[in-house]
Amino acid sequence: MASHSMYEWIYVGVVIALLCWVGADSWNIEHMLEAVPPNAEVIKVIGQQWFWTFQHTDGTREVGQLHVIQGIPYRFEIVSQDVIHSFNIPDFAVLTDAVPGRINTVWNVFDVPGQYLIQCREYCGLLHYNMRAQLFVLPPGPKVIDHDSISQVAAAASAAANTATSASAANTTGGAAAAATSTAGPKLSILAGASTQGNPAYAPDTLTLKKGDTIQVTNKDTVPHTVTNGKDASDPTSGKLFDTSIINGGSTAQVSTAKLSAGDYPFHCSIHPYMTGLLKVQ
Repeated sequence: MASHSMYEWIYVGVVIALLCWVGADSWNIEHMLEAVPPNAEVIKVIGQQWFWTFQHTDGTREVGQLHVIQGIPYRFEIVSQDVIHSFNIPDFAVLTDAVPGRINTVWNVFDVPGQYLIQCREYCGLLHYNMRAQLFVLPPGPKVIDHDSISQVAAAASAAANTATSASAANTTGGAAAAATSTAGPKLSILAGASTQGNPAYAPDTLTLKKGDTIQVTNKDTVPHTVTNGKDASDPTSGKLFDTSIINGGSTAQVSTAKLSAGDYPFHCSIHPYMTGLLKVQ
């Protein structure tokens, strides 16, 4: 009887030893997963109804898309500006909540170049399904250039070219009116507060123009918007006739109507599909 009791204690001791070993090994693995490499680049991820903004340490800011380099460790600092979201990159098993007033972190090394989906995995309101972005994993090479800066430089260059052309026309013809005409064109504004459903979105919401006109679009809101053809994202022609892509708050863009025939063209914001308007091309 005493021998039987001794074997029971041996079994108990073995089980306890195994549990301690498994627990210690699990702790080590978890610690390894959470330990961020010292050379990791930091990217701030900001969730907001219903889009993602990414800020790099060098000042680069991307909206709706994120460019990273293959083989480099990245540390994501994830926050929310409104409600709880969840930052998810399914192909790389990255999943962390974005909580207002709190910074959650996760890190990853992207080892396969390509284009991948970023999405929100926490129901965050009416357009939760539309809260997506694109991840571009690039092979090692030159650092990604800030697309916002490119747009601003291009806009400045275009403005300078228009100014030079206008000045030349004024000098050769003596007509200040010619300079004014060169910058004239239909204007479309995205109004402040347009991202809140029910608020006025575009001004005017119906814009009449002539074929060939170039529309000057100004985003007066503080969040990104687009001017994209189609009634909404489900429209089979959505974005195929014209699309400004992301226009950050305070920025401008242009819509060319040179390839449009006479007719009515509904448009919307691809980030906030309830923002709608209509172009009437004569």
